[in-house]
Amino acid sequence: MSSEKPFILALDLGGTNFRVALASREGYILRRATAPTNAIDGRERVMRRINQCLREIASAEIDGVGAISLGVAGPIDQNGVVLSPPNLPGWDNTPLRSLWEEEFRVPVYIGNDCNLAALGEYRFGAGMGRDNIVYIAIGTGIGGGVIIDGRLFTGSGGLATELGHMTIDPSGPRCNCGNTGCLEALASGTAIARAAVERIQCGEASTITRLATSDLGRVTAETVQTAAISGDKLARDVIERAGRDLGIGITNLLHLFNPELVIIGGGVAMMGELILNPARKTVAERAMPGFIVPIVPSSLGDDAGLLGAVALVGESSGLA
Repeated sequence: MSSEKPFILALDLGGTNFRVALASREGYILRRATAPTNAIDGRERVMRRINQCLREIASAEIDGVGAISLGVAGPIDQNGVVLSPPNLPGWDNTPLRSLWEEEFRVPVYIGNDCNLAALGEYRFGAGMGRDNIVYIAIGTGIGGGVIIDGRLFTGSGGLATELGHMTIDPSGPRCNCGNTGCLEALASGTAIARAAVERIQCGEASTITRLATSDLGRVTAETVQTAAISGDKLARDVIERAGRDLGIGITNLLHLFNPELVIIGGGVAMMGELILNPARKTVAERAMPGFIVPIVPSSLGDDAGLLGAVALVGESSGLA
């Protein structure tokens, strides 16, 4: 990206919504927009909507855009092909890089959304000044990214750091990936809501039932959090158990990567100390001496992925 083209169009493409931003290479967001993905409409219609939104957000600065950079959930190969995005049906093996380069005639950079969130926190957020960090995104599922010696670690085929799919409990619940007892199946927002509902269905009392207006199908991790904040014992127990399982996962990652910092992002990170305290306690009990490091919440929140997309341009082009 040349100095004559100072702006980057950043895109965070999810199955429910997509977010776009016009940003400077230094990480300043000038304009942003969010719109429903409506993935059921099919790839071509969704891409047309995204293209229109990208052009609108760039508006008068379109001639100053030197790159497009995007994060997508799911595995992406080194040629910018999305292999099997879990929340974008019909997008398997989509050559996103080449499609957008043809559409906009600028370089296109693409990465896994959680990897880019890790890169964003490293470059612009809670990881600034640290060259070795682990980022864990806890939402509907669990993903993450790892920075080693100041570089995003992606593995031999670009598919590394599926942190949510390390096995925590071999006899645990089945995960969407087909394995059993994955961290995602035990500590994600989906897992927290499921665990609470299962206990209520077994006869335990909880204010969660009232919060969900007696429809347990409406229970979410946020519902459980609300109940826990009000002192509900079942809700607190469920979140504490998820925190302990998260702590086991973090301990594994500390022993593998020996980072300087662990950053927790995603929607479940909004639970704050409710989930972080039991995680830290478990790490303190399980990690070997010398491996324990600070475990902190994300400082960028929802912007981590967008700013990670901005950072990816600098890292990939050598202009970081």
